[in-house]
Amino acid sequence: MLAELGNSSTPSVSFEGDAEERDKSVLVSLLEQLTNSTVLCPVFLDTPELVVVVSIQRYLRDPGNEEGSQSASGYFFDVTVTDQISQVKCHLAPVLNSLVHWNCLRVGRGIHLTRCSLVHDEKRLNRCFLQIEALELVAAECNPSLSIPSPSIEPLRSLTTSQRGRDLLRTLQMETPLKGGRLHYLPLWNNNDPYGREWAGPKTPPFPNVPLEGLGLISLQHLSMTWRAKVGFPHLLVRIMHKSRLRYYGRPQTKVDFPYQAYFEVADQSGMMPLVLWNSLCPEWYQSLHVGTVLLLHRYSVKQSYQRRTWATPCDPQIKSLRTIEICLNPRDPRAEIQIVPPQQVKAEWRLPDIKYNFITRLELDKLPEGFTCDVIGLVIFVGRCQRIRKEDSSEDFYSYRWVHAIDGSTEQPFVLELFATSQPETFQQIHPMTYLVCTQMRVVRELRPSGVMLNVPYLTTSNESQIFISGYHKGQPYTKDPKVQGFIQWVKGQRENDVMKRSVIGGYYSFPPAPNLFQEYCKNLDAEALLTSTSELKKEIESLHYREHKRFILQGIIVAVEYICHTDLAARLKAFPVQEVDAFVGSSSQPIRHLDSPEKDTRVTRQTEQLCVNPARRHQRQSTPVFNRYSLRKKLSNPPMGMLKKKRKMSQQRVLSPKRPAAVQDADVAASTKGFSPGAELPVPPDKDDHGRCNAGNSTDGNSKYTWKSPTWSEIREHLSEHLHFGQLLSESIPQRFVYKHRDFLMQQHNLQAAVCSPVPAVSKMELQSFASACCHDYYTVTIVGVNHQVAVDVVFLPVLMSRDSHRILGLSMEVHDNALASVMASGYICDKQTADNNQLKEMPSCQDQIIKTAADLDNTRVICILDVYHHGEGKSEVILNKVYRMTD
Repeated sequence: MLAELGNSSTPSVSFEGDAEERDKSVLVSLLEQLTNSTVLCPVFLDTPELVVVVSIQRYLRDPGNEEGSQSASGYFFDVTVTDQISQVKCHLAPVLNSLVHWNCLRVGRGIHLTRCSLVHDEKRLNRCFLQIEALELVAAECNPSLSIPSPSIEPLRSLTTSQRGRDLLRTLQMETPLKGGRLHYLPLWNNNDPYGREWAGPKTPPFPNVPLEGLGLISLQHLSMTWRAKVGFPHLLVRIMHKSRLRYYGRPQTKVDFPYQAYFEVADQSGMMPLVLWNSLCPEWYQSLHVGTVLLLHRYSVKQSYQRRTWATPCDPQIKSLRTIEICLNPRDPRAEIQIVPPQQVKAEWRLPDIKYNFITRLELDKLPEGFTCDVIGLVIFVGRCQRIRKEDSSEDFYSYRWVHAIDGSTEQPFVLELFATSQPETFQQIHPMTYLVCTQMRVVRELRPSGVMLNVPYLTTSNESQIFISGYHKGQPYTKDPKVQGFIQWVKGQRENDVMKRSVIGGYYSFPPAPNLFQEYCKNLDAEALLTSTSELKKEIESLHYREHKRFILQGIIVAVEYICHTDLAARLKAFPVQEVDAFVGSSSQPIRHLDSPEKDTRVTRQTEQLCVNPARRHQRQSTPVFNRYSLRKKLSNPPMGMLKKKRKMSQQRVLSPKRPAAVQDADVAASTKGFSPGAELPVPPDKDDHGRCNAGNSTDGNSKYTWKSPTWSEIREHLSEHLHFGQLLSESIPQRFVYKHRDFLMQQHNLQAAVCSPVPAVSKMELQSFASACCHDYYTVTIVGVNHQVAVDVVFLPVLMSRDSHRILGLSMEVHDNALASVMASGYICDKQTADNNQLKEMPSCQDQIIKTAADLDNTRVICILDVYHHGEGKSEVILNKVYRMTD
């Protein structure tokens, strides 16, 4: 099924048509036109053909590729598309890579091919492929009933009439990347996970009985003392004690076919030593080597170990550490011999050490020091959305992670777990509430503030050697016999399912740990000025974010307006307007920034928009009527007047990938298709009604009272703004939902990363996140911040926690009583109870929204430092949430 992961309420694209119209594949027709042409040049399609994306595959740029060196990207993308008759793998021109980075071009989406070319790889024999030079994104999703054609090349046999066609057909039969000499694909969103057919599943032992008699085994301790004097080493019989995540060290200049490395620690009766699996042996063996597996090794090499790597913390102090050297398993010179010894053949007289763990309870965690290594087991009650952070600034490489809460019955407090991808995508993507979670080799994070105050709630984060296991993967694991695991199982048996379900939450905005009370503590060991971002830079920074990337920014400015929005008002807004599609603003997928206050100040057009725009007037017309038929559209445009045809071709040649296109023409085209819409927003925001319409207290379109405050100077300031960025509306993706077990597949799809390949199994039925009950009150504030130069303003969302409510976001907050003034709420992150104890007497707190908003005047003309959490949802939608406010005196 080609249904969209992350549904939209837009109608679906239909591929239906008369049988005679479907006899010929449009993809085959396009390829025949290209292969039979006497001149190799890009083809402009006057009638863009509708196809659907089946898969998107990423791979490292070839070291000798000149075109790649000119592009900013170090990676290429191959996109497989289908017209429901045949499917073809195409190379995506590097200038279009940003469409994948922002998840605008994704699996299941319909696209119109507007410019294509046939490219020969001159460094390889008989290599030819189709390249997509320009495309248009279709606003609607493809029909859920659309079947994926078989990857058979039979519909393409007609191409063999020419040499180019035979080269193209030969290339399409290969499973390797189209461009350059790479032999494998990478995961779409990180480099740590195994991906592709090269990564074979668990191996069965190569022999039913592994012969050990007469092999002349050597112990690890003896090997450490004699390795320099030996040329060939005897066999080793060891057990895997620890396993690390994969390390991908590929770079464009790297010529290794499989630049991977995996680190293990193995032990026998004499000690424990590091072992490294190199390059092409990783795809072959990594997923078969687990903690507890017994190995018979031969034809390995030995060298001094790399001391800068991280090390697992041994749980058995009696095992001697031999970390000065390491065993290397190489694919050649010599090729290592690896044999897995079946568990039933492992004998007690070999005296291989048992796997031991250091499980702790949540109650014990509060007493453990910073950096302590432990193992935990718990029942999951909260799973955050999948997020990504860059490994380095300006890098295209990301770490994937998510936040998880799990309880074990020792206390009401849950474990707070920061789980980075551990090269186990089959478990990382399937974590959901109500599952039993085991995490090994976790490190305690218990920050000590400069003031001497310890972080209120410690949390656990994964190490390089961490492994995670969920329900369905526990059978046969060594930890199942641990006493604390057995105790947890007994506790779970006494729990009522409905009680746990009431606490189960998934997704939404979540930030942990809370920022400290003082800005000086926030900037400990860091240069505060280097951390600050100017308001003028914020737009560019947000535009540079990739799909599901999370980044924090620090702004200094002045709060000039605040509006309280209740959840009933939010529900009315969500029902009144559809989700804004990227196509409505002419492929300006690079623009998560909302439009400015006046058309004269709009500077949204970027080079990416210039490269992607193709006939915006036609696209705007399709936006208003997203349901259409590919074949009826082709009929209408099949015989246009000759004058119109020449005019269309001329317009396409001017607009597609034209770096010299005048800015005035660009602005006119964008204005023709974006009038009245705000890129990156869910709702249309009329420029002339933006602030005035929502800053009048007491006015409401749905009968609910609104509470607003604006500075007396705001009206004057806004007249002189150069830009006003609008992120003040809470997105539905930012609201956590109550977990519903029978809809777990849908909910996991929403909060995992977009899939790289269409799944052949039936996907979950279409739903909307708004149809699920929110896990907490999602009333929120829209806060307008103006830079200290009064040139740029930004609207952001502020989501305080209600102190009296049971919320997963309440963990870590100090929960000290404050006066509920807006300044105090923004500094603490929460609203106090209506009544609190003061000298053994109950004191009424001003918690009504009108009373809180009235205190906003205390912030007037006060310079503040704002901590902003920014998250890119894809398709031009970005979330900007105010995490905390510091006064300059803090």
